[in-house]
Amino acid sequence: MTHAESGSTAPDAGTYILLMEVERACTITVGRLGAVTFPPGHYLYVGSALRNLSHRLARHLRRDKRVHWHIDTLLAHARIVEIWYRPGRERLECTWARALAETPGLVPWGRRFGSSDCRCATHLYYAAEPPVRETVWRGLPGNAGIAVWA
Repeated sequence: MTHAESGSTAPDAGTYILLMEVERACTITVGRLGAVTFPPGHYLYVGSALRNLSHRLARHLRRDKRVHWHIDTLLAHARIVEIWYRPGRERLECTWARALAETPGLVPWGRRFGSSDCRCATHLYYAAEPPVRETVWRGLPGNAGIAVWA
């Protein structure tokens, strides 16, 4: 079920995954991380918002924005394919990031990308082939209630 199909009001808080595609290889400077090379393929980024989740996701979808987070730099070179989210105040961002590291076909990418405020190795994962939604979701703790943002 998509966010639009649920007929519900926008969730105030939640955890999300941006599924993105990079069509051409690029090397970009990502804040203090320095130069990071992104080969063509798919990337999954885990984030969360304890307030105003709908505003955060809308911001990720906008092209005209100031660079604030690591993901903003990558989004200038990537296309969001889908957004998967789970509403709620439970702090799942790091748990999901660690779970993605165990998902077949996903490779941790960009050491410390998106994880400068926690101890995770990264919150960004690379997949040469498009990841299968159900396979990824099945491996996420607290996966009941995950939906596609539309």
